[in-house]
Amino acid sequence: MKLHRNTVWLIPLILILTFPLWRIPLGAFLVPKDGFDYKMGSGNSASRNFSMDTVKILQNQKGQKTALIRARSARTNEDAEIFILETVDADIFDADGNKTHIVSKTGKYDVATKILTLIDDVVVNKTHDEQFLYTDLLYYDSDKRIVNCPGKTRLVGKGVKVDGGSLDYDIETSRYDIGGRVHVVLDGFTESAGTPAPQTVSP
Repeated sequence: MKLHRNTVWLIPLILILTFPLWRIPLGAFLVPKDGFDYKMGSGNSASRNFSMDTVKILQNQKGQKTALIRARSARTNEDAEIFILETVDADIFDADGNKTHIVSKTGKYDVATKILTLIDDVVVNKTHDEQFLYTDLLYYDSDKRIVNCPGKTRLVGKGVKVDGGSLDYDIETSRYDIGGRVHVVLDGFTESAGTPAPQTVSP
């Protein structure tokens, strides 16, 4: 059937005038059979959770590799910005390329702040100086290039053992700050220092 050019404009006019008649049947046809759960489309949906095996996170600053974080597995919970890590094995590099190797049983990585948190049996091996640090909680701030251990720590090197209540380590300057009550064993003598106890030295 051919429509005259002057009558073609009547088609949209007819659709508009008859809209109340076909709106309800068409709307019912388009509704999902089992309904629609609006929570599925929200940002808090559990469907955003995921898990991965054999994870690698590479960090760079000014074109230079600063850290490589490996984990046997990673997953997210309600916060998709945080990765929960299992069996963590990480390398942190200073400006000269020297490597500090860190392992722990568990940890988490915050994508927004780039802070790595390591928990349980944390061992830090400063390979080029043959130094080892043992603790149960460690924070590594990628932007500030600082390692913070707020709890008890043990630092072991050639001929020296240092037990402290906390430790801060600057990657770039290789500077250690040990807080709390400090106990040092150094090649044949022991030094204890802290507050409120006075400093003592014994052979």
